[in-house]
Amino acid sequence: MERLRVAAYCRVSTDKDDQLHSLEAQKRYFSDYIASHPDWEPAGIWADEGISGTSTRRRQFRALLAAAENGEIDLILTKEVSRFARNTVDALACTRRLKEWGVGVLFLNDNIDTRAGEGEFRLTIMASVAQEESRKTSERVKWGQRRSMERGVVFGAHGVYGYRLQNGVLTVREEQAEIVRRVYHMFLEAGKGTHVIARELTEAGVPTPKAQGNAWSSTMVLRLLRNEKYCGDLLQKKTCTPDFLTHQKVPNRGQEEQIYLRDHHQAIVSRAAFERAQRELERRQAGRARHSARYWCSGKARCGRCGRALLPRRAERKDGTVRVRWGCRACGGGTVSDALLRVCVGEALRAAGIDGEKIIRRLCADWRALEQAARGETRRAADEIAKRSARLLDAYCAGAVDGDEWRRRQAAYERERKRLEAASDGEPGQWQERSEWLRARLYEAEPVCAEAVQGLAVDGKTIAVSLFGMSRNTQTVYQITGKGDGQRAVPEASKALSPP
Repeated sequence: MERLRVAAYCRVSTDKDDQLHSLEAQKRYFSDYIASHPDWEPAGIWADEGISGTSTRRRQFRALLAAAENGEIDLILTKEVSRFARNTVDALACTRRLKEWGVGVLFLNDNIDTRAGEGEFRLTIMASVAQEESRKTSERVKWGQRRSMERGVVFGAHGVYGYRLQNGVLTVREEQAEIVRRVYHMFLEAGKGTHVIARELTEAGVPTPKAQGNAWSSTMVLRLLRNEKYCGDLLQKKTCTPDFLTHQKVPNRGQEEQIYLRDHHQAIVSRAAFERAQRELERRQAGRARHSARYWCSGKARCGRCGRALLPRRAERKDGTVRVRWGCRACGGGTVSDALLRVCVGEALRAAGIDGEKIIRRLCADWRALEQAARGETRRAADEIAKRSARLLDAYCAGAVDGDEWRRRQAAYERERKRLEAASDGEPGQWQERSEWLRARLYEAEPVCAEAVQGLAVDGKTIAVSLFGMSRNTQTVYQITGKGDGQRAVPEASKALSPP
């Protein structure tokens, strides 16, 4: 008689030392248990460490199922239903799938054998009990964590840059804390944006919050500026786990009550600096929101005399084009054309060292590389069509395909071949056209100006431009010459002035 190939599965839900010892004990138990049956043949022992039974995302468990599907196992031993799965649906789905493959599951402590007629019925009852126990355990754990949080024990802050978390207590990492203070200084005192701060930290070789990263990002900087922990406060329950079966963490948007503790630990920056940073973030965000209004400089262009916002005046020419001029209706100063303002912004970007030609060359090179790769894929697809057409012809000659079918499929191949050939043909002069298109839009295009400009001040014959990322006290000043549509802007200097 053929021996039964028997495997075993065991699991512990934590990776603590005592649990790992228990796992080793389970392995020894199953080895001895299988060896005690002379008609059984050992087919391996699979074990997962530190993973909850409410999830089937277990590496060894998946490997066990794969071996069963491959016909390497006849019977699986496990201690109890709760070790196999605490999710009723998953437990039943897995055992049914195994049954289809001719594999039974024997739950030793629960005395359930899925090969028996009443096995699935008893399994349903036991799995439901295990799932309910898992839900109660989840509630008890959450309750205990909340009481600990209220006492000030910190959860889930292992990756907070500038702090070390040990035994639920946050202590300052001074080498990282210095970088946090540097970021706040660059943002508040130098007036730099998050993109500029990230670039300068990267260029200075400052290690990122993530050990595997080699470059700072705007998002990393924003996290430092928005995290309340840096002023000594603690907000807990920023994320929550609404479903105990999936264990998936999601942002806490009112699903569970949060806990806020003021002056909880040693601060890295002063409360005044943190609150000032929040106000500045809101101000910049509000400013950027205004930029998406009807005109690119709405809310940014102001009168240099009275400080009020400049308002647009539209005039339609005889040729159908629309001219926009900006002026102050409060103090009755002169007006300046929208086009001239954009020319000044473009000049300010050039003066700031923005190498437009280099950007254009890089973009065109990337464009060309993408299209060349696409053409290569197209050529390979065309070659494959040709091979299929040849195979179809061979089949037709051999009598495996009739004439109507051959003509129909051959016509389809021909249409696809022509389409691919047309797609692979490049348009003459397209790169010159694209570079000119980019050049015309790089500096003076409205979207570029809207993103780059922090403020504009127009005072009679003077235009002062301040850009995001530059010191807020530095403006590039232009003198206006000429009148009406003949106005021109002549750069005066970069001056330290009050922001508009």
